[in-house]
Amino acid sequence: MDRKVLVGVDVGTTSVKAVAVTTEGSVVGEAAVATPWRHQGPWADADATDLASIALDVCARAATDSGATEVTAIGVTGIAEAGVLLDRHGRPCAPVLAWFDPRGDAGAVRAVVEPREYQRATGRRLNSKPSLMKVMWLRQNVPGALDAVRHLCVAEWVVRAMGGDEVSEASLASRTGMLDISLREPWPVAVDLVGDLLARERVWAGDPAGRVRGEDVPPLLHGAHLTVAGLDHQAAALVSGAARDGALFDSMGTAEALIRTVRQPLSHDEIEQLTDSDIDVDWSVLPDHQILLAGRLTGLTLERIAALVGADDRAARLALGEAALALPRGEDSPRLFEVGNDAVVLGNVTDGVSPASTWRAAVEDLTRMAGEALAEMDRVAGPHRSAVLAGGWTRNAMVADAKRRQLGDATFVDIGEPGALGAAYLGGVAAGLLARPAADGRLDWVVSA
Repeated sequence: MDRKVLVGVDVGTTSVKAVAVTTEGSVVGEAAVATPWRHQGPWADADATDLASIALDVCARAATDSGATEVTAIGVTGIAEAGVLLDRHGRPCAPVLAWFDPRGDAGAVRAVVEPREYQRATGRRLNSKPSLMKVMWLRQNVPGALDAVRHLCVAEWVVRAMGGDEVSEASLASRTGMLDISLREPWPVAVDLVGDLLARERVWAGDPAGRVRGEDVPPLLHGAHLTVAGLDHQAAALVSGAARDGALFDSMGTAEALIRTVRQPLSHDEIEQLTDSDIDVDWSVLPDHQILLAGRLTGLTLERIAALVGADDRAARLALGEAALALPRGEDSPRLFEVGNDAVVLGNVTDGVSPASTWRAAVEDLTRMAGEALAEMDRVAGPHRSAVLAGGWTRNAMVADAKRRQLGDATFVDIGEPGALGAAYLGGVAAGLLARPAADGRLDWVVSA
C-alpha cells in the first residue's frame, strides 16, 4: 500500500534529528545522529559538507523507518547564528562555527558602530554570538573565508545542499546581525564590513525552496518539495499552537526559550528597550509577525544542580521533583545568586539542607529569573493572552508547579521532537498539502506519536 510522508529535519546543538509524519499528523519514522562538532576547549566547529551529509542520511533513515513509498516534502529547521560561507562556485570555504563558539569578533564591529545603534538596527545585543561576528573572525583567521560571497544559516545550507534554492529565511536571517530588522533588508554597516552575504531571495518559513535532486540523493527522497522551516524554537512553537499574536511559548529544554509572537512590528525604541534586557527581536516563522525571544540557562542549570545532589538519571530527577514539591521553602533555604554559561553560584547552604530543599530553591529562583524577562516582554508588547508550556523539564513535578504559578492557565504540551515536527508541517505547507496556521494558531492536523 502506498504511504506518502512529510519529513522534518532539526539540525540541533546536540543532534541532527528527523521525523517522518503522515499527512494526517501521525509520526511513523524517526532517526538521529550526533551533531558533528569538533571541540577544542571552548571552541566548536563543524565541516559544512559533513552537516549536509548527516541531514540527508537522517532524512532517508526516518523515511525508510516509516515504510514510506514517497517523501512528498522535507522541511529543515535548526540552530541559528551558525552558518556556512560559500565561495562564488557555491562551495563551502570555511568551517561552521557553533552558535555558542566564543570566537565571534565583536570588537571589530564595536570599533565602527555604537552598541545602541547595533541593537536598534539588528534586534540583538552586540556580542560574539551573531553570525556577523563569526564571519569577521573567520575572515581574519581562515584564508578561504575571504573568498565568501554568500552566508547561509545551517538550515538554509542543508536545503541548498539537497538541491534546493539558495534563500534567506526571515527568522534565521534575523539572528545573523546582518539584517536590518525593521526594513528586512541587509544592514548597510554589515555590508560595509563583510559584503552583502545574505541570499537575494527572501522567504518565510514554509515558502517553497525547490526540490530534492542530485546524484547522491537516495531515490526515496528525490523530487520532494523543500522549505527552510526557520529557527528550531519557532518551529516548535508553531507545532505547539503558540505561533499567534499575543501568545507566549515557554520551551523548557537545555536552554529555556521564552517566545512572544506579535503582529504589530516594534519601533526602534521598543527594540532598544528589549535588547537592553537581553531579549532579541526577530521575524517569526509566521509571515508578517515578529517575535520577542529571551534565552535563559534554566535547563542547563537544573542539570548542574541535579548532578550536584546526586540525581543522575531521569527517574532520580522525577523523584527529586516530587520530594521538593512536598517540602515548603523556608527562609534558611539555599539560594541561586548567579547563573552563567561557565558556573552557577549557590549560597545560603546551612545545616539541614537536603537535596529536595536545594531542588525547590533552584527551580523557584530560576523561575523568578525567567519571570523578569516575561515582565519586560509584557511591559513593551502588552500582557500575553495565552501561554503554552513545552519541553522535557515540564515533566518534573516541581518545575511544572512553579510554571503553573508563574503562567497561570497555561496549556502544557508534551510533543517529542517539536522542532522536527514543525519542520515537517511547514514542508507540507510548501508542497501545498497543508495550510499555514490559522489566526488562532490551529494546524490542519493534530500530532500523534
